[in-house]
Amino acid sequence: MKITDLCTNYMRIPVETALVNKTKSRAFMEVITLKIVTDEGLVGYGYSYTDGFGGRAIQTVIETDIRDLIIGKDPMCVKELSRFCLWELRQAGSSGVTVLGVAAMDLALWDIYSQAVGLPISTIWGAYRDRVPMYASVAGWATLPPEEMAARAKELYDMGMTGIKLQVGRTTPDGDARRIEILRETLGKEAKIFIDANTILGLPQAIKLAKRLEEYDIFWFEEPIPLLDKEGHKLLGQHTTIPLAVGENFYGYGECHDFITDRLVSYMQTDVIRIGGPTEWMRVAALADSYNVRMSPHFVMEVTTEVQCCVQNSLFVEYIPWFQAYFKDPIRTENGFAYARTKPGLGLEFDEAAVKAFTVE
Repeated sequence: MKITDLCTNYMRIPVETALVNKTKSRAFMEVITLKIVTDEGLVGYGYSYTDGFGGRAIQTVIETDIRDLIIGKDPMCVKELSRFCLWELRQAGSSGVTVLGVAAMDLALWDIYSQAVGLPISTIWGAYRDRVPMYASVAGWATLPPEEMAARAKELYDMGMTGIKLQVGRTTPDGDARRIEILRETLGKEAKIFIDANTILGLPQAIKLAKRLEEYDIFWFEEPIPLLDKEGHKLLGQHTTIPLAVGENFYGYGECHDFITDRLVSYMQTDVIRIGGPTEWMRVAALADSYNVRMSPHFVMEVTTEVQCCVQNSLFVEYIPWFQAYFKDPIRTENGFAYARTKPGLGLEFDEAAVKAFTVE
């Protein structure tokens, strides 16, 4: 079997609540879809995304460089092609648009592979389980008034979510504490509460906030300070009992490596697309497992459900269902769990109505 063609499409998909922190506010996600065609009639679908801008650059990398690298190649050699493309594109950057482009390719190739052998992707990757518990991030935006936040959180918790994540660091420590108090009173003692600063705090502010919030039994403190400040994460970990979580904005195995091997975090949130696709994500998960670090990846639940079913150190799937309604064959979610597919393929083809509505020429 040989790859004979590929094509892409650029969409802007609106989200329910504007993405907000101290540096950005927008109400759409960029989605770059990829279709890979083979000479035996099998077609694979993948995609990449950004939460604002840069999507056109990803599309260009796929349409030009990745096209030149994979046309005529065997799509069943997924890992080989993934590493080959990352290597050949390294001088254009070992992170960012090159990795995001390779991720879309990696997904599409695994989609073809699964169809070719006639097995669910979780069977191919070696499933440990058929479902993963979810926690929800769509109730905790800092822009929501406390009462609305609590009402949304209660609705999600009653759906079976294991817990709720709140954005923090946009107000005073006492202000954040009050929001968490309201959430805890609403959900009860058994619910897990996660907090996320989206890297906006300095180390002194992060330490102060963590100490203020320790009494609320916080499950993890996510992205408290700037991403690659390893020493800062080490110092923060020494000053709080709240476990730390990072990884959603790491764009390669190397960026994850030291945070795991230096034991700077308890949870790794590697984004399947930002890391370069499932092939690279599995490498990170294997390293994390050897250091007893649990995986709880960022976003893209239609893909993270599959990889989380296939690693021993899986923890949660993040419930952000922004794309779910637009796939022809979305994953199954029920009673707080996301379920692995039971048929071949990854199911990442967007339906025609979504493509027509959201495509930007």
